[in-house]
Amino acid sequence: MSSLTTGSAIVIGSRRSRLGPLIKSGGAGSVYLLADDPHSVAKIYHARVDPPSYTDRIEAMLQLRPKLPDQYESGKRYVQIAWPDASVRDEQGRFVGFTMPALDVQSTNEVEQILQERQARAAGLPVGLGHKVTLAANLASVLAALHAQHHYVVDLKPVNLRFYRASLYIALLDCDGFSIQGRGGRFHAPQFTPDYLAPEYQIRALDEAGEETQDRFALAVVIFQLLNFGIHPYSGRPAYDRVPTDVPGRIRERCYAYSQRGNPMMAPNPVSGHALMPRGLRDLFDRAFGEEPARRPSSAEWSETLRAYAQPSRGLIVICDRNREHQHYAGEPCAACVRHDLLNATARKAASRPRPAPRAAAAIATARAQPQTLGWWRTAATPQPASTAQPRLRVARPQPPPQWNPYYAPPQVPAAPAPSRSGWRARLPGRVRALAALAAPLAFGWLMQHAQGYYASLRAAAATPLDRWTNSILLTFLGMAFIAVCYVFLVAIPRRLSRS
Repeated sequence: MSSLTTGSAIVIGSRRSRLGPLIKSGGAGSVYLLADDPHSVAKIYHARVDPPSYTDRIEAMLQLRPKLPDQYESGKRYVQIAWPDASVRDEQGRFVGFTMPALDVQSTNEVEQILQERQARAAGLPVGLGHKVTLAANLASVLAALHAQHHYVVDLKPVNLRFYRASLYIALLDCDGFSIQGRGGRFHAPQFTPDYLAPEYQIRALDEAGEETQDRFALAVVIFQLLNFGIHPYSGRPAYDRVPTDVPGRIRERCYAYSQRGNPMMAPNPVSGHALMPRGLRDLFDRAFGEEPARRPSSAEWSETLRAYAQPSRGLIVICDRNREHQHYAGEPCAACVRHDLLNATARKAASRPRPAPRAAAAIATARAQPQTLGWWRTAATPQPASTAQPRLRVARPQPPPQWNPYYAPPQVPAAPAPSRSGWRARLPGRVRALAALAAPLAFGWLMQHAQGYYASLRAAAATPLDRWTNSILLTFLGMAFIAVCYVFLVAIPRRLSRS
């Protein structure tokens, strides 16, 4: 079968059309604009992936579409999910792909970019808790609609999720890679990510019955990262050497360090804000990362709980008095401010430490480059390079309207520097230094003249041995005072003048 390209004739359902310009090309297929429909795009599978193998999957998706209609606000369309609208065939009638709603990718960002404050600021994204709670509520709402049709993402992670900057709606892409429930059977998801894989599936294969509990686990991990500065719930400080160093290993050993009961194997990250979360949220996280997969909160339960926090009328999240960019849970201190104070204190402490000699620094760097022995039976895992895979998801959430985002504050433009002082105020420090430089030697000479006269008078006034002994003591103190005066005028004052 020949590959289709821009300009190729296709059949969409019963309508003939042509492929427009290429938008992007991935591992399974390429996405093209449509010449006669600006609101849709076509995904055409590569010949090497055997397009007919996707026929039944796409037909099942067309039959059981989740209830996630496009949202329209202020004349702008927000596509929530890039779900197939119709199958696409070539002129010979062979299945080659499907059409789906066109998504404005330029107006979206990966959820990964908003997890940490520094990265969010660099991308011009908001950093407060209010919009992250809104994002988490929207993500849970989208998944709840997906799960209602018994479809599951499976490979759910921040880099595969996108959101609209203007509305904070979640956008899901590459839906043909999800686990799809058909009327005659299930079409499983081909991929998963170990860092977001549930503990029970770290030791055995993911089966059909466990795909929803897997989605529940991955959803809880993403929500935890959104609400806790990007910290993974299975990161922290190990209590002893045999605790695994990699995230999948820690998930397998259930090293969740942020439980309300604590964990003897792992201590929390020192800058985590989990202790300042409300009891209700912590209970949900404890269930999600507990021993029983069946007790993990559903996406619908997460959606209902988080929506309450995202509604300003409930007053469950308030704006920080210290920093207007921050928000915190009502009745709790601002976790962002506490985190900043701790990070700043740590930075000051590190800056005050003496730097090691070049040879010692080289030895430390060499030691860090070597594998760390954790016991007689294993060594620390070698850090793996960051994944370069393209995001698999994007599009938006269903509800709510713009007033759901009252916490959003556009990045503040740095204030212009205050104009420099001019006139005699600007020249004052220079004049003070000049006067001090002239007055210091004159004052020093005057003091030395008087000290010399006093010294001579003491020697002339000695008449008895007691007077001479007393004068010797006084002359000793006079010599010490002379040394101190010399230090002040010859060292301390010139050094102070050079710094001012």
